Amino acid sequence: MKNMLKKTTLGLLGLLWIAPLLWLVITSLKLEKDVVVDRLVLFTAAPTVVNYVKAFVHTKLAYWLFNSVFVSTVSTVLVLALDSAIAFALSRIQFRGRRALFIFVLAGMMIPFEAIVIQLYLLFNALGLINTLSAMIIPRLAMPTGVFILTQFFKGIPVALEEAAYIDGAGRWTIFRKIILPLGQSALVTVMILSFINSWNDFLWPLIAASETMKYTVTVGIANFQGTHGTEYSLVMAGAVIASAPQILMFLLFRNHIVKGIALTGIKG
Repeated sequence: MKNMLKKTTLGLLGLLWIAPLLWLVITSLKLEKDVVVDRLVLFTAAPTVVNYVKAFVHTKLAYWLFNSVFVSTVSTVLVLALDSAIAFALSRIQFRGRRALFIFVLAGMMIPFEAIVIQLYLLFNALGLINTLSAMIIPRLAMPTGVFILTQFFKGIPVALEEAAYIDGAGRWTIFRKIILPLGQSALVTVMILSFINSWNDFLWPLIAASETMKYTVTVGIANFQGTHGTEYSLVMAGAVIASAPQILMFLLFRNHIVKGIALTGIKG
C-alpha cells in the first residue's frame, strides 16, 4: 500500500512537472485564431506546423540556433578537457597545497556570476572580443561544479588499478587517458550535460556580450522574438519549443548516466 501511494504521488508530481511542456507543444501546433478564444480548447481538429515555418522565415532563428549549438558544444568540450585534467591532479596526484587548491576551486561555486559581470565586460571590451562567439565561450570554461563532481568520482577509482599500470610502465598521461577517463564515463557525461545546459540556457552574459542580431544566442533571440511577436502566442510557443528541444533531447538520451554519475560522486571523500 505504501509503495502504491509513493508511485501515485511521484506520478502526479511528474504529470504536474510535464504539464507546462505539453501545453507549450500543443499551443505551438495551433493557429492563432484557435489560441485566442474565450474557452479552453486543449486540442484542435487539425494541428499545424505553420508556426514553426514562420519562426524560421520571419526571424534569424537559424542563426541563433547555430550560435547556441556552437557556443554550447565548444564550451562543453573545453570544460570536459580542463575539468577532467584538474580533477585528476586533485584526486590522484599528491602535491603540497592540494587541499587548499581544491577549496579555492570550490569557492568559485559561491560567487554569483552577476557579481563579476561588469568586470568581465570591461575585460572583454578591452580585448576587443565583444560581439564575438569567443566572448560567450571563455567565461563558461570556469565550472567548479564539474571539478567537484569529477574529483569525487576519480577518488573512488581503486588505487590498485593505477599501481598496476605504473608497474607495467605506464605514465600519468597513459593512466589518465586509458584508465581514469574510461572508468569515469558516467561522471564525464554528467558534467557534459550540466555544462551544455548551463551554456545553452545562459541569458545574461550573451545579452551583454552581443549587440548584433546575428550574434545572438537562442535565449537572447527568443527574448527579442517575444518582444516583437508577443501577441502571437502560438508563434512564440513554437520558438520556445525549438529553443528547448536540444537540451530535452540530451537529457532523455543521457539520463541514466546523469543519475549514476551523481550517485557515485560520493563513493570516497
